[in-house]
Amino acid sequence: MTEWFLAAAEKLADSPMLQGALAAMCTFVLEDPTTVGSGLLVADGHMAFATAMIGLSTGIALGDSALYGAGRWMAPSLVRWGILSRNRLEKGKRWFARNLISAVLISRIVPGMRLPAYTAAGVLHAPLGRFLALVVFASVAWTFLLLSLTVKVGETALPWLGAFKWPLVIALLAGWVILQRRSSQWISTDEEENEQSNSPATSYFEFWPPIVFYAPVAVYYAWLALRYRSATLPTAANPSIYSGGMIKESKSDILDLVPESQQEWLPKYTTLQRTSESVNDLTARASIALREAGLDYPFVAKPDEGLRGDGVQIIRDDDALTAYVEAFPIGLPIIFQELVDDPHEAGVLYYRHPTSESGSIMSITTKEFPAVVGDGQHSIRELILADDRAYVIQDVYLKRHRAELDRVLEHGERFLLVFAGNHKQGAIFRNGCDRLTPALLDRFDAISKAIPGFFFGRYDVRYACPDAFARGEGFRIIEINGAGAEATHIWDARTTLREAYRTLFEQFRILFKIGDANRRAGTKPIGSLQFLRDFRAYQAQSAAYPESH
Repeated sequence: MTEWFLAAAEKLADSPMLQGALAAMCTFVLEDPTTVGSGLLVADGHMAFATAMIGLSTGIALGDSALYGAGRWMAPSLVRWGILSRNRLEKGKRWFARNLISAVLISRIVPGMRLPAYTAAGVLHAPLGRFLALVVFASVAWTFLLLSLTVKVGETALPWLGAFKWPLVIALLAGWVILQRRSSQWISTDEEENEQSNSPATSYFEFWPPIVFYAPVAVYYAWLALRYRSATLPTAANPSIYSGGMIKESKSDILDLVPESQQEWLPKYTTLQRTSESVNDLTARASIALREAGLDYPFVAKPDEGLRGDGVQIIRDDDALTAYVEAFPIGLPIIFQELVDDPHEAGVLYYRHPTSESGSIMSITTKEFPAVVGDGQHSIRELILADDRAYVIQDVYLKRHRAELDRVLEHGERFLLVFAGNHKQGAIFRNGCDRLTPALLDRFDAISKAIPGFFFGRYDVRYACPDAFARGEGFRIIEINGAGAEATHIWDARTTLREAYRTLFEQFRILFKIGDANRRAGTKPIGSLQFLRDFRAYQAQSAAYPESH
Protein backbone atom coordinates (compact mmCIF):
# COMPACT_ATOMS: atom_id res chain seq x y z
CA MET A 1 0.00 0.00 0.00
CA THR A 2 2.82 2.41 0.92
CA GLU A 3 4.71 1.65 -2.30
CA TRP A 4 1.54 2.25 -4.32
CA PHE A 5 0.93 5.58 -2.60
CA LEU A 6 4.51 6.75 -3.16
CA ALA A 7 4.38 5.73 -6.81
CA ALA A 8 1.09 7.55 -7.30
CA ALA A 9 2.43 10.67 -5.58
CA GLU A 10 5.53 10.66 -7.77
CA LYS A 11 3.41 10.25 -10.88
CA LEU A 12 1.13 13.11 -9.94
CA ALA A 13 4.10 15.34 -9.10
CA ASP A 14 5.39 14.84 -12.65
CA SER A 15 2.00 15.64 -14.21
CA PRO A 16 2.15 18.98 -16.10
CA MET A 17 -1.63 19.32 -15.82
CA LEU A 18 -1.57 18.93 -12.03
CA GLN A 19 1.41 21.27 -11.68
CA GLY A 20 -0.29 23.94 -13.79
CA ALA A 21 -3.56 23.60 -11.86
CA LEU A 22 -1.78 23.88 -8.50
CA ALA A 23 0.12 26.95 -9.69
CA ALA A 24 -3.12 28.55 -10.89
CA MET A 25 -4.89 27.89 -7.57
CA CYS A 26 -1.98 29.22 -5.51
CA THR A 27 -2.08 32.55 -7.37
CA PHE A 28 -5.52 33.16 -5.83
CA VAL A 29 -3.79 33.38 -2.43
CA LEU A 30 -0.28 34.72 -3.10
CA GLU A 31 0.47 35.66 -6.67
CA ASP A 32 4.10 36.85 -6.75
CA PRO A 33 5.55 34.24 -4.33
CA THR A 34 3.82 31.54 -6.38
CA THR A 35 5.36 32.91 -9.58
CA VAL A 36 8.84 33.02 -8.03
CA GLY A 37 8.47 29.52 -6.56
CA SER A 38 7.37 28.17 -9.94
CA GLY A 39 10.33 29.86 -11.64
CA LEU A 40 12.74 28.17 -9.24
CA LEU A 41 11.11 24.79 -9.94
CA VAL A 42 11.63 25.45 -13.65
CA ALA A 43 15.27 26.41 -13.03
CA ASP A 44 15.85 23.18 -11.10
CA GLY A 45 14.26 21.02 -13.81
CA HIS A 46 11.15 20.01 -11.86
CA MET A 47 8.69 21.95 -14.00
CA ALA A 48 8.44 22.97 -17.64
CA PHE A 49 8.49 26.70 -18.46
CA ALA A 50 5.33 26.35 -20.58
CA THR A 51 3.49 24.58 -17.74
CA ALA A 52 4.39 27.33 -15.28
CA MET A 53 3.55 30.07 -17.77
CA ILE A 54 0.13 28.69 -18.70
CA GLY A 55 -0.85 27.81 -15.12
CA LEU A 56 0.23 31.12 -13.61
CA SER A 57 -1.26 33.28 -16.39
CA THR A 58 -4.56 31.42 -16.22
CA GLY A 59 -4.81 31.71 -12.45
CA ILE A 60 -3.90 35.41 -12.40
CA ALA A 61 -6.34 36.28 -15.20
CA LEU A 62 -9.16 34.36 -13.52
CA GLY A 63 -8.47 36.05 -10.18
CA ASP A 64 -8.44 39.50 -11.78
CA SER A 65 -11.69 38.76 -13.62
CA ALA A 66 -13.27 37.56 -10.37
CA LEU A 67 -12.41 40.88 -8.69
CA TYR A 68 -14.12 42.73 -11.53
CA GLY A 69 -17.14 40.42 -11.28
CA ALA A 70 -17.42 40.96 -7.53
CA GLY A 71 -17.41 44.71 -8.03
CA ARG A 72 -19.99 44.49 -10.83
CA TRP A 73 -22.24 42.37 -8.62
CA MET A 74 -21.95 44.79 -5.67
CA ALA A 75 -22.69 47.94 -7.66
CA PRO A 76 -26.54 47.83 -7.54
CA SER A 77 -26.50 47.30 -3.76
CA LEU A 78 -24.08 50.18 -3.25
CA VAL A 79 -26.45 52.45 -5.17
CA ARG A 80 -29.51 51.12 -3.35
CA TRP A 81 -27.91 51.65 0.07
CA GLY A 82 -26.94 55.21 -0.85
CA ILE A 83 -23.20 54.54 -0.54
CA LEU A 84 -22.70 55.28 -4.24
CA SER A 85 -24.95 57.70 -6.09
CA ARG A 86 -26.01 57.11 -9.67
CA ASN A 87 -24.34 60.36 -10.65
CA ARG A 88 -20.99 59.21 -9.24
CA LEU A 89 -21.49 55.82 -10.88
CA GLU A 90 -21.91 57.44 -14.29
CA LYS A 91 -18.86 59.67 -13.73
CA GLY A 92 -16.82 56.61 -12.71
CA LYS A 93 -17.86 54.77 -15.86
CA ARG A 94 -16.65 57.64 -18.02
CA TRP A 95 -13.36 57.93 -16.09
CA PHE A 96 -12.58 54.22 -16.49
CA ALA A 97 -13.51 54.35 -20.17
CA ARG A 98 -10.87 57.08 -20.66
CA ASN A 99 -8.17 55.72 -18.31
CA LEU A 100 -8.68 51.94 -18.35
CA ILE A 101 -5.28 51.09 -19.88
CA SER A 102 -3.24 53.10 -17.39
CA ALA A 103 -5.41 51.96 -14.44
CA VAL A 104 -4.93 48.27 -15.24
CA LEU A 105 -1.20 48.48 -16.02
CA ILE A 106 -0.29 50.65 -13.02
CA SER A 107 -2.28 48.51 -10.59
CA ARG A 108 -0.56 45.40 -11.99
CA ILE A 109 2.87 46.81 -11.10
CA VAL A 110 2.19 48.67 -7.84
CA PRO A 111 1.80 46.25 -4.87
CA GLY A 112 -1.56 46.35 -3.12
CA MET A 113 -3.34 48.25 -5.91
CA ARG A 114 -4.79 45.35 -7.90
CA LEU A 115 -7.63 44.40 -5.52
CA PRO A 116 -9.10 47.91 -5.06
CA ALA A 117 -8.53 48.95 -8.66
CA TYR A 118 -10.04 45.87 -10.31
CA THR A 119 -12.97 45.74 -7.89
CA ALA A 120 -13.60 49.44 -8.51
CA ALA A 121 -13.52 48.74 -12.25
CA GLY A 122 -16.41 46.31 -11.72
CA VAL A 123 -18.35 48.64 -9.43
CA LEU A 124 -18.01 51.50 -11.93
CA HIS A 125 -18.86 49.29 -14.92
CA ALA A 126 -15.62 49.64 -16.85
CA PRO A 127 -16.06 48.26 -20.42
CA LEU A 128 -16.02 44.48 -19.95
CA GLY A 129 -14.43 43.48 -23.25
CA ARG A 130 -11.58 46.00 -22.99
CA PHE A 131 -11.02 45.16 -19.33
CA LEU A 132 -10.72 41.42 -19.95
CA ALA A 133 -8.39 41.93 -22.91
CA LEU A 134 -6.15 44.23 -20.88
CA VAL A 135 -6.17 41.89 -17.86
CA VAL A 136 -5.12 38.91 -19.98
CA PHE A 137 -2.39 40.94 -21.69
CA ALA A 138 -1.11 42.39 -18.38
CA SER A 139 -1.13 39.04 -16.59
CA VAL A 140 0.69 37.26 -19.42
CA ALA A 141 3.28 40.04 -19.80
CA TRP A 142 3.91 40.37 -16.05
CA THR A 143 4.09 36.59 -15.57
CA PHE A 144 6.52 36.17 -18.47
CA LEU A 145 8.84 38.91 -17.18
CA LEU A 146 8.88 37.77 -13.52
CA LEU A 147 9.04 34.07 -14.40
CA SER A 148 11.87 34.55 -16.89
CA LEU A 149 13.87 36.63 -14.45
CA THR A 150 13.39 34.08 -11.68
CA VAL A 151 14.46 31.20 -13.95
CA LYS A 152 17.66 33.05 -14.93
CA VAL A 153 18.51 33.81 -11.30
CA GLY A 154 17.63 30.29 -10.24
CA GLU A 155 19.79 28.63 -12.88
CA THR A 156 22.76 30.56 -11.51
CA ALA A 157 22.07 30.44 -7.79
CA LEU A 158 20.55 27.00 -7.16
CA PRO A 159 23.62 24.91 -8.20
CA TRP A 160 25.80 27.13 -6.04
CA LEU A 161 23.58 26.50 -2.99
CA GLY A 162 23.93 22.75 -3.39
CA ALA A 163 22.07 20.48 -0.94
CA PHE A 164 20.75 23.47 1.04
CA LYS A 165 18.99 25.08 -1.91
CA TRP A 166 15.38 24.08 -1.22
CA PRO A 167 15.40 24.64 2.56
CA LEU A 168 16.81 28.10 1.86
CA VAL A 169 14.27 28.77 -0.91
CA ILE A 170 11.40 27.73 1.33
CA ALA A 171 12.72 29.91 4.15
CA LEU A 172 13.07 32.91 1.82
CA LEU A 173 9.58 32.47 0.38
CA ALA A 174 8.13 32.09 3.89
CA GLY A 175 9.91 35.28 4.95
CA TRP A 176 8.54 37.07 1.92
CA VAL A 177 4.99 35.98 2.78
CA ILE A 178 5.41 37.12 6.40
CA LEU A 179 6.70 40.51 5.29
CA GLN A 180 3.76 40.88 2.89
CA ARG A 181 1.29 40.11 5.65
CA ARG A 182 2.97 42.45 8.09
CA SER A 183 2.96 45.24 5.55
CA SER A 184 -0.74 44.64 4.91
CA GLN A 185 -1.34 44.77 8.66
CA TRP A 186 0.50 48.09 8.83
CA ILE A 187 -1.67 49.34 5.99
CA SER A 188 -4.79 48.09 7.78
CA THR A 189 -3.67 49.78 10.99
CA ASP A 190 -3.10 53.05 9.18
CA GLU A 191 -6.47 52.75 7.51
CA GLU A 192 -8.12 52.01 10.84
CA GLU A 193 -6.50 55.05 12.44
CA ASN A 194 -7.69 57.20 9.57
CA GLU A 195 -11.18 55.76 9.86
CA GLN A 196 -11.23 56.49 13.58
CA SER A 197 -10.09 60.06 13.05
CA ASN A 198 -12.66 60.60 10.31
CA SER A 199 -15.48 58.87 12.26
CA PRO A 200 -17.20 57.31 9.20
CA ALA A 201 -20.97 56.88 9.29
CA THR A 202 -20.66 53.21 8.28
CA SER A 203 -17.91 50.78 7.39
CA TYR A 204 -17.87 49.69 3.77
CA PHE A 205 -18.93 46.15 4.72
CA GLU A 206 -21.36 46.95 7.55
CA PHE A 207 -24.50 46.58 5.47
CA TRP A 208 -23.37 43.96 2.98
CA PRO A 209 -25.96 41.24 2.39
CA PRO A 210 -25.38 38.50 5.01
CA ILE A 211 -24.82 35.86 2.33
CA VAL A 212 -21.85 37.90 1.09
CA PHE A 213 -20.33 38.96 4.42
CA TYR A 214 -20.61 35.57 6.12
CA ALA A 215 -19.38 33.46 3.18
CA PRO A 216 -15.75 33.25 4.49
CA VAL A 217 -17.09 32.52 7.99
CA ALA A 218 -19.20 29.68 6.57
CA VAL A 219 -16.10 28.18 4.94
CA TYR A 220 -14.19 28.34 8.23
CA TYR A 221 -17.18 26.88 10.09
CA ALA A 222 -17.28 23.99 7.61
CA TRP A 223 -13.59 23.32 8.23
CA LEU A 224 -14.19 23.27 11.99
CA ALA A 225 -17.15 20.94 11.50
CA LEU A 226 -14.94 18.51 9.57
CA ARG A 227 -12.16 18.79 12.12
CA TYR A 228 -14.48 18.09 15.06
CA ARG A 229 -16.73 15.68 13.10
CA SER A 230 -19.94 17.56 13.88
CA ALA A 231 -21.74 20.39 12.11
CA THR A 232 -23.80 21.21 15.21
CA LEU A 233 -21.15 20.89 17.92
CA PRO A 234 -21.67 24.51 19.14
CA THR A 235 -25.14 23.44 20.35
CA ALA A 236 -23.31 21.54 23.13
CA ALA A 237 -21.53 24.68 24.35
CA ASN A 238 -24.15 25.39 27.03
CA PRO A 239 -25.60 22.07 28.23
CA SER A 240 -28.37 23.68 30.32
CA ILE A 241 -29.79 25.69 27.38
CA TYR A 242 -31.74 24.22 24.47
CA SER A 243 -29.48 24.03 21.39
CA GLY A 244 -26.81 25.70 23.51
CA GLY A 245 -28.54 28.95 22.63
CA MET A 246 -28.03 28.64 18.88
CA ILE A 247 -31.70 28.57 17.84
CA LYS A 248 -35.18 28.56 19.47
CA GLU A 249 -33.85 28.88 23.00
CA SER A 250 -36.17 30.43 25.60
CA LYS A 251 -35.09 33.80 27.00
CA SER A 252 -37.06 33.25 30.20
CA ASP A 253 -35.65 29.74 30.70
CA ILE A 254 -32.13 31.19 30.52
CA LEU A 255 -32.99 33.94 33.03
CA ASP A 256 -34.54 31.29 35.28
CA LEU A 257 -31.13 29.61 35.47
CA VAL A 258 -29.67 32.61 37.28
CA PRO A 259 -29.57 31.63 40.97
CA GLU A 260 -31.02 33.77 43.75
CA SER A 261 -27.54 34.92 44.75
CA GLN A 262 -27.25 36.78 41.42
CA GLN A 263 -30.86 37.90 40.97
CA GLU A 264 -29.98 41.50 41.89
CA TRP A 265 -28.62 41.98 38.36
CA LEU A 266 -31.92 41.02 36.66
CA PRO A 267 -35.03 43.13 36.04
CA LYS A 268 -38.46 41.73 36.91
CA TYR A 269 -40.04 39.56 34.23
CA THR A 270 -42.85 37.12 33.55
CA THR A 271 -44.16 35.11 30.59
CA LEU A 272 -47.48 34.58 28.86
CA GLN A 273 -48.46 31.82 26.46
CA ARG A 274 -50.40 33.21 23.50
CA THR A 275 -53.47 31.03 23.05
CA SER A 276 -56.54 31.11 20.83
CA GLU A 277 -58.75 32.57 23.59
CA SER A 278 -60.47 35.90 23.01
CA VAL A 279 -58.34 39.01 23.06
CA ASN A 280 -60.15 40.34 26.12
CA ASP A 281 -59.53 37.14 28.07
CA LEU A 282 -55.91 37.07 26.93
CA THR A 283 -55.38 40.70 27.96
CA ALA A 284 -57.00 40.01 31.34
CA ARG A 285 -54.70 37.04 31.89
CA ALA A 286 -51.70 39.16 30.87
CA SER A 287 -52.72 41.86 33.37
CA ILE A 288 -52.87 39.29 36.18
CA ALA A 289 -49.42 37.93 35.26
CA LEU A 290 -47.98 41.46 35.19
CA ARG A 291 -49.49 42.31 38.56
CA GLU A 292 -48.16 39.11 40.15
CA ALA A 293 -44.66 39.88 38.80
CA GLY A 294 -44.81 43.44 40.16
CA LEU A 295 -44.69 44.98 36.67
CA ASP A 296 -46.41 48.21 35.69
CA TYR A 297 -46.46 50.46 32.62
CA PRO A 298 -44.23 51.08 30.82
CA PHE A 299 -42.59 47.68 30.35
CA VAL A 300 -40.99 45.73 27.49
CA ALA A 301 -42.75 42.97 25.57
CA LYS A 302 -40.81 40.62 23.30
CA PRO A 303 -40.90 37.06 21.95
CA ASP A 304 -39.57 34.50 24.40
CA GLU A 305 -37.93 32.89 21.38
CA GLY A 306 -36.44 35.80 19.49
CA LEU A 307 -33.29 36.92 17.68
CA ARG A 308 -31.86 40.26 16.58
CA GLY A 309 -34.50 42.42 18.25
CA ASP A 310 -37.43 40.81 16.45
CA GLY A 311 -40.79 41.80 17.94
CA VAL A 312 -39.46 44.04 20.74
CA GLN A 313 -41.83 46.84 21.84
CA ILE A 314 -42.35 49.20 24.77
CA ILE A 315 -45.86 48.75 26.16
CA ARG A 316 -47.14 51.98 27.70
CA ASP A 317 -50.84 51.38 28.29
CA ASP A 318 -53.72 48.91 28.10
CA ASP A 319 -54.38 49.61 24.42
CA ALA A 320 -50.77 48.86 23.49
CA LEU A 321 -50.86 45.64 25.52
CA THR A 322 -54.05 44.51 23.81
CA ALA A 323 -52.65 45.32 20.35
CA TYR A 324 -49.42 43.43 21.08
CA VAL A 325 -50.95 40.19 22.40
CA GLU A 326 -53.55 40.24 19.62
CA ALA A 327 -50.83 40.53 16.95
CA PHE A 328 -48.63 37.85 18.50
CA PRO A 329 -48.63 34.36 16.87
CA ILE A 330 -50.86 31.81 18.58
CA GLY A 331 -49.07 29.04 20.48
CA LEU A 332 -45.89 30.97 21.21
CA PRO A 333 -44.71 32.49 24.51
CA ILE A 334 -44.26 36.20 25.22
CA ILE A 335 -41.90 37.61 27.84
CA PHE A 336 -42.86 40.81 29.68
CA GLN A 337 -39.93 42.56 31.32
CA GLU A 338 -39.35 45.58 33.49
CA LEU A 339 -38.23 48.59 31.44
CA VAL A 340 -34.65 49.48 32.33
CA ASP A 341 -34.43 52.99 30.94
CA ASP A 342 -30.81 53.72 31.85
CA PRO A 343 -29.18 55.72 29.05
CA HIS A 344 -26.34 53.30 28.23
CA GLU A 345 -26.43 49.78 26.82
CA ALA A 346 -23.63 47.28 26.14
CA GLY A 347 -23.15 43.73 24.96
CA VAL A 348 -20.55 41.68 26.85
CA LEU A 349 -19.45 38.41 25.18
CA TYR A 350 -18.12 35.99 27.78
CA TYR A 351 -16.67 32.47 27.53
CA ARG A 352 -15.06 29.91 29.81
CA HIS A 353 -13.62 26.51 28.96
CA PRO A 354 -15.36 23.80 31.03
CA THR A 355 -12.07 22.79 32.67
CA SER A 356 -11.00 26.36 33.52
CA GLU A 357 -11.54 28.09 36.84
CA SER A 358 -12.07 31.50 35.28
CA GLY A 359 -13.34 32.86 31.99
CA SER A 360 -12.63 35.68 29.57
CA ILE A 361 -14.45 38.54 27.89
CA MET A 362 -13.69 38.62 24.18
CA SER A 363 -15.96 41.50 23.19
CA ILE A 364 -17.61 44.57 24.67
CA THR A 365 -19.96 46.52 22.43
CA THR A 366 -21.39 49.84 23.48
CA LYS A 367 -24.62 50.83 21.78
CA GLU A 368 -25.92 54.17 20.62
CA PHE A 369 -29.57 54.86 19.85
CA PRO A 370 -29.77 57.15 16.83
CA ALA A 371 -32.17 60.07 16.79
CA VAL A 372 -32.94 63.03 14.59
CA VAL A 373 -33.18 66.54 16.01
CA GLY A 374 -35.79 68.95 14.74
CA ASP A 375 -35.11 72.38 13.26
CA GLY A 376 -38.71 73.57 13.06
CA GLN A 377 -38.70 73.32 9.26
CA HIS A 378 -38.12 69.75 8.11
CA SER A 379 -40.23 66.63 8.58
CA ILE A 380 -39.02 63.45 10.24
CA ARG A 381 -38.77 61.87 6.79
CA GLU A 382 -36.54 64.68 5.53
CA LEU A 383 -34.35 64.55 8.63
CA ILE A 384 -33.84 60.79 8.22
CA LEU A 385 -32.90 61.16 4.56
CA ALA A 386 -30.50 64.00 5.39
CA ASP A 387 -28.59 61.96 7.99
CA ASP A 388 -25.49 60.20 6.56
CA ARG A 389 -26.07 56.95 8.45
CA ALA A 390 -29.86 56.91 8.70
CA TYR A 391 -30.03 57.34 4.92
CA VAL A 392 -28.19 54.05 4.39
CA ILE A 393 -30.84 52.06 6.31
CA GLN A 394 -33.73 54.37 5.61
CA ASP A 395 -36.07 51.47 4.83
CA VAL A 396 -35.91 50.31 8.47
CA TYR A 397 -36.65 53.75 9.93
CA LEU A 398 -39.23 54.85 7.35
CA LYS A 399 -41.26 51.67 7.82
CA ARG A 400 -41.11 51.82 11.63
CA HIS A 401 -42.14 55.49 11.85
CA ARG A 402 -44.41 55.67 8.82
CA ALA A 403 -47.27 57.16 10.86
CA GLU A 404 -45.16 60.21 11.86
CA LEU A 405 -42.93 60.78 8.85
CA ASP A 406 -44.64 64.02 7.82
CA ARG A 407 -44.50 65.56 11.30
CA VAL A 408 -42.24 68.60 11.59
CA LEU A 409 -40.24 68.52 14.81
CA GLU A 410 -39.86 71.66 16.91
CA HIS A 411 -36.44 73.27 17.00
CA GLY A 412 -34.22 71.11 19.25
CA GLU A 413 -36.86 68.37 19.64
CA ARG A 414 -35.21 64.92 19.68
CA PHE A 415 -36.96 62.00 17.96
CA LEU A 416 -35.58 58.54 18.82
CA LEU A 417 -35.34 56.25 15.78
CA VAL A 418 -34.84 52.94 17.60
CA PHE A 419 -35.40 51.48 21.07
CA ALA A 420 -34.05 47.93 20.73
CA GLY A 421 -30.26 47.81 21.07
CA ASN A 422 -29.84 45.68 17.98
CA HIS A 423 -27.84 46.33 14.83
CA LYS A 424 -30.56 44.93 12.60
CA GLN A 425 -33.08 47.33 14.11
CA GLY A 426 -30.81 50.33 13.49
CA ALA A 427 -28.80 50.78 16.71
CA ILE A 428 -25.21 51.96 16.28
CA PHE A 429 -22.53 49.64 17.66
CA ARG A 430 -19.17 50.84 18.94
CA ASN A 431 -16.10 48.84 19.95
CA GLY A 432 -15.92 49.07 23.74
CA CYS A 433 -13.21 46.46 24.31
CA ASP A 434 -10.95 49.14 25.78
CA ARG A 435 -13.43 49.40 28.69
CA LEU A 436 -12.62 45.94 29.97
CA THR A 437 -11.31 46.01 33.53
CA PRO A 438 -10.36 43.22 35.98
CA ALA A 439 -13.32 44.21 38.15
CA LEU A 440 -15.74 43.91 35.23
CA LEU A 441 -14.36 40.50 34.28
CA ASP A 442 -14.58 39.30 37.89
CA ARG A 443 -18.23 40.35 38.06
CA PHE A 444 -19.27 38.52 34.89
CA ASP A 445 -17.13 35.56 35.84
CA ALA A 446 -19.01 35.27 39.14
CA ILE A 447 -22.42 35.56 37.46
CA SER A 448 -21.53 33.08 34.70
CA LYS A 449 -20.08 30.44 37.02
CA ALA A 450 -23.23 30.65 39.13
CA ILE A 451 -25.37 29.73 36.11
CA PRO A 452 -25.29 25.93 35.72
CA GLY A 453 -23.94 24.66 32.41
CA PHE A 454 -23.20 28.13 30.99
CA PHE A 455 -19.88 28.55 29.18
CA PHE A 456 -20.45 30.88 26.24
CA GLY A 457 -22.82 33.78 25.72
CA ARG A 458 -23.44 37.48 25.53
CA TYR A 459 -24.94 39.60 28.27
CA ASP A 460 -26.94 42.60 27.07
CA VAL A 461 -26.91 45.14 29.89
CA ARG A 462 -28.16 48.65 30.67
CA TYR A 463 -26.39 51.04 33.01
CA ALA A 464 -26.46 54.67 34.10
CA CYS A 465 -22.80 55.38 34.86
CA PRO A 466 -19.90 54.14 32.66
CA ASP A 467 -17.45 54.40 35.57
CA ALA A 468 -19.66 52.27 37.80
CA PHE A 469 -20.07 49.73 35.00
CA ALA A 470 -16.28 49.51 34.64
CA ARG A 471 -16.18 48.63 38.35
CA GLY A 472 -18.70 45.84 37.75
CA GLU A 473 -21.50 47.77 39.45
CA GLY A 474 -24.72 49.61 38.65
CA PHE A 475 -25.98 47.58 35.66
CA ARG A 476 -28.98 45.37 34.90
CA ILE A 477 -28.93 42.33 32.63
CA ILE A 478 -31.80 42.69 30.17
CA GLU A 479 -30.97 39.53 28.20
CA ILE A 480 -28.59 36.56 28.20
CA ASN A 481 -27.83 35.04 24.80
CA GLY A 482 -26.18 31.66 24.30
CA ALA A 483 -23.98 30.12 21.62
CA GLY A 484 -25.76 32.03 18.85
CA ALA A 485 -24.44 35.33 20.20
CA GLU A 486 -21.94 37.32 18.17
CA ALA A 487 -19.00 39.54 19.04
CA THR A 488 -20.97 42.57 17.92
CA HIS A 489 -18.15 45.11 18.24
CA ILE A 490 -17.21 44.10 14.68
CA TRP A 491 -20.06 46.35 13.49
CA ASP A 492 -18.25 49.46 14.68
CA ALA A 493 -17.84 51.55 11.52
CA ARG A 494 -14.10 51.90 12.30
CA THR A 495 -13.46 48.14 12.35
CA THR A 496 -11.53 46.77 9.38
CA LEU A 497 -12.78 43.77 7.44
CA ARG A 498 -9.64 41.84 8.42
CA GLU A 499 -10.31 42.44 12.12
CA ALA A 500 -13.98 41.48 11.77
CA TYR A 501 -13.13 38.11 10.20
CA ARG A 502 -10.31 37.49 12.67
CA THR A 503 -12.78 38.02 15.55
CA LEU A 504 -15.50 35.79 14.07
CA PHE A 505 -13.02 32.99 13.28
CA GLU A 506 -11.73 33.14 16.85
CA GLN A 507 -15.28 33.10 18.19
CA PHE A 508 -16.21 29.92 16.35
CA ARG A 509 -12.89 28.28 17.20
CA ILE A 510 -13.69 28.85 20.87
CA LEU A 511 -17.27 27.62 20.45
CA PHE A 512 -16.20 24.35 18.84
CA LYS A 513 -13.52 23.83 21.47
CA ILE A 514 -16.03 24.31 24.32
CA GLY A 515 -18.60 22.12 22.56
CA ASP A 516 -16.00 19.38 22.11
CA ALA A 517 -15.10 19.45 25.81
CA ASN A 518 -18.77 19.18 26.79
CA ARG A 519 -19.32 16.38 24.26
CA ARG A 520 -16.49 14.44 25.86
CA ALA A 521 -18.22 14.98 29.22
CA GLY A 522 -21.46 13.47 27.90
CA THR A 523 -23.43 16.36 26.35
CA LYS A 524 -24.87 15.50 22.94
CA PRO A 525 -25.28 18.21 20.30
CA ILE A 526 -28.67 18.35 18.63
CA GLY A 527 -28.81 16.63 15.25
CA SER A 528 -28.36 18.46 11.98
CA LEU A 529 -31.89 17.68 10.79
CA GLN A 530 -33.38 18.94 14.05
CA PHE A 531 -31.29 22.10 13.80
CA LEU A 532 -32.59 22.72 10.26
CA ARG A 533 -36.18 22.10 11.38
CA ASP A 534 -35.72 24.55 14.25
CA PHE A 535 -34.20 27.11 11.89
CA ARG A 536 -37.11 26.86 9.44
CA ALA A 537 -39.61 27.01 12.30
CA TYR A 538 -38.02 30.17 13.68
CA GLN A 539 -37.95 31.82 10.27
CA ALA A 540 -41.69 31.20 9.94
CA GLN A 541 -42.64 32.35 13.43
CA SER A 542 -40.41 35.46 13.46
CA ALA A 543 -42.06 36.64 10.25
CA ALA A 544 -45.34 36.72 12.18
CA TYR A 545 -44.01 38.66 15.20
CA PRO A 546 -45.30 42.19 15.83
CA GLU A 547 -43.20 44.99 14.39
CA SER A 548 -40.18 46.03 16.46
CA HIS A 549 -39.88 49.52 17.95
